[in-house]
Amino acid sequence: MPAYSRINVDLLTDTHRISCRLEAGNLGIIGVLNDVTTSVFQVEDAYISRLQQPAKIIEHRPVVNIAKATLSLALIGRREEIGPQGLARGGYTQMVPLTVLITTTAFEIHCNLELPGKLDAGALLAGGTGKYILAYKATIIATTKSEIPYTSEVLIINRQLVETVAPDQGGKTGV
Repeated sequence: MPAYSRINVDLLTDTHRISCRLEAGNLGIIGVLNDVTTSVFQVEDAYISRLQQPAKIIEHRPVVNIAKATLSLALIGRREEIGPQGLARGGYTQMVPLTVLITTTAFEIHCNLELPGKLDAGALLAGGTGKYILAYKATIIATTKSEIPYTSEVLIINRQLVETVAPDQGGKTGV
């Protein structure tokens, strides 16, 4: 693995979309986000748009600093970009996929979680030291602009911003 891997990522805050590159290093994007020594991270070649108008670029900047506390979601294209499997999955346990709806103040997220057993919402939202939840095959809807969904093979969710986690139990869905 190279000393620094550059990852193309879409970062969503409650109000903006930032399409950019991130130098993630050997620990991948999850290592950058969970680094407790800093509350800010830096991205390069950033295109910034409003969530209400994602196709309209309001600014392009070579470097942007982002507060981790305000980052809602990080959309990435491949599992390998998350980081080492030990950090990304927390060990060698057999993972079970579970379809869920997760909501934040600004987003509705239909996705798959990979869990070592049945859903334990307390452990998911408050257990361990990681600040982010990993999800897969996600469809994200900004509540202010519901007709424009985002999709992502891999999604990183700021668990401090999660309001609800609802497992799919065969009920109706709007997506």
